[in-house]
Amino acid sequence: MNGFDEYFFAHQEEIDLCWRIQLAGHKIYSCPSSIVYHVGGGTLPKGNSRKTYLNFRNNRIMLSKNLPFSRKIVVIPLRYVLDGLSALKGLLSGDGGYFFAVIKAHFAFFNWWLFHKKTAHFRCRGPATLASYLKKNIAWLHFVKETVLFRNSR
Repeated sequence: MNGFDEYFFAHQEEIDLCWRIQLAGHKIYSCPSSIVYHVGGGTLPKGNSRKTYLNFRNNRIMLSKNLPFSRKIVVIPLRYVLDGLSALKGLLSGDGGYFFAVIKAHFAFFNWWLFHKKTAHFRCRGPATLASYLKKNIAWLHFVKETVLFRNSR
């Protein structure tokens, strides 16, 4: 599968790799009884504009690389709308760094699409599909339905 996509640097690279593995027809397993120690914010601390930028940029690239065309034409434009609302919320709440990080990430995605896409590790073009992913809108669940999506196990 050619390992992690080096263009990502940090954020979303493990999801991209797992999606490519599944799309190549392989299975992903987990061991729920295992304990993983992760240094949260080890690369970049929470609230850092670079972290926001990488999350938004890399997520867009990951979707573009791995979704079939029929899903891309729906998901990616919708993400621009949702990301725009998120950026506007950041600006209105006084976090200009967040706002500019999201906007910069959008331009960086276009840069990737135009100049770096040809060097990316892409999804398998075979009949495989993703075995399991949340088929609901996380933003809707979190902000509108106030659903708790993840719990800290500590």
